[in-house]
Amino acid sequence: MKAVVLAAHGGAENFHDAEVPVPGVCAGEVRIRVEAAAFNPVDWQVRAGRPEGRRARSMILGRDLSGTIDAVHESVTGLAVGDAVFCNVCNLGSSGTYAEYVCVPAELVARKPASLTHVQAAAVPVAGITASLALERAGAGSTTSLFIAGGAGGVGGFAIALARQLGVQELVTTAGSARSRAHLVARSAMDDERIVDYRDPRTVERALEINGGPFDIALDLVGGPMLSACCALVAVDGHVASVTEAPSRDDFETLFDRNATFHPVGANAYALTDERASWRRYRDLLGRLARRFDSGVLAPPHVTDLGPMSAEVVRRAHALLEGNAVQGKLAMTR
Repeated sequence: MKAVVLAAHGGAENFHDAEVPVPGVCAGEVRIRVEAAAFNPVDWQVRAGRPEGRRARSMILGRDLSGTIDAVHESVTGLAVGDAVFCNVCNLGSSGTYAEYVCVPAELVARKPASLTHVQAAAVPVAGITASLALERAGAGSTTSLFIAGGAGGVGGFAIALARQLGVQELVTTAGSARSRAHLVARSAMDDERIVDYRDPRTVERALEINGGPFDIALDLVGGPMLSACCALVAVDGHVASVTEAPSRDDFETLFDRNATFHPVGANAYALTDERASWRRYRDLLGRLARRFDSGVLAPPHVTDLGPMSAEVVRRAHALLEGNAVQGKLAMTR
C-alpha cells in the first residue's frame, strides 16, 4: 500500500512516499481503507521528537481518519466489511493514518455521520473528542460564561459549537490575526466584539470588560501566556481546563486564591491504559458527535482539503500547523 513515512524525527523534509505491506488484522481489530485523514498539532510534535513522539509505535504518523472497513477479525462484533467509519487511532493502530490502510482496535471505531463527507468526518475525531472532554471536565452548562483561548483552531471550533449546543450564552474567544478573526465571524458566528486579540497586552482586561466580570469557565487551547490569562480570568469557584500544560506556580496561586479548579485534559489518556474497556470511551464520544451532526444540531466542520496523500501534502500541512497558520482543520484524501 501507499504510505507517507517519516525517515527520522526532526524536520518535515524527513517525510517520504513509500510502498509498505498492507497490515494484517489481529484479534479485536478491524482494517480500514482510509478515504481521508486529517492533521493535528500533535502530528508535528510527534514528527519533531517531542515526548508524545517517543510513544509512537510507527513512523507512519497521523491520528484522524474516515474510511471504509475492509476486513474484520472474527473476534469483533457489531462492525462489518463495507461499514463507513471514522476514528482517532490514538497511537493504538498498526500505524498512523498517513497510509491507505490501517488496523485499529474495534473499541476506537464509530460509524461515520451519514451527513458528513469523508473529508469532513476525518476532521472530527481528535478535535471533537478533545473539545467534548474539556467542556465536560469543566462542567459547562446553560448558565455558564465561557472564555476560550484559541477559538479559531480545530479544537476551538468544536468547543464553540458544542458550548452553544449546551446553551452557553456568554462566550468570548481570542484571535491573533485578521484572518482568524474573519474565520470566527464567518464559520463560528462569533460577534466581532466578543473576539479579543491575544497579542494585545490588555487581553485580560478586554475580556473582563466584554463579559462584565470574571468567567465561570476558561478553556486553554494554546498554552503559555494564554493559560496564564485563563487563570487570571476565572471567577471564584470557577474552572480552568487546559489541553496544553499545567499552570505555573504563580498561576496556581491565582487559582488557589479563587478556590478555582484546574482540569488537565489529556484526550489520549484512555489509550495509555491496557484496559480495553477504557478505549470504548472514544467510540462513545464519537457516536455522540455523529448523532449531533446527523440531527443537524452541529454544522459540518470547516476543513481545507490539501489534496491526495503524498509526502508533499504532508510537509505542507506540517508547515502550516507549526507556523500556527491554520483556521479550522486540514485534511488529505486517499
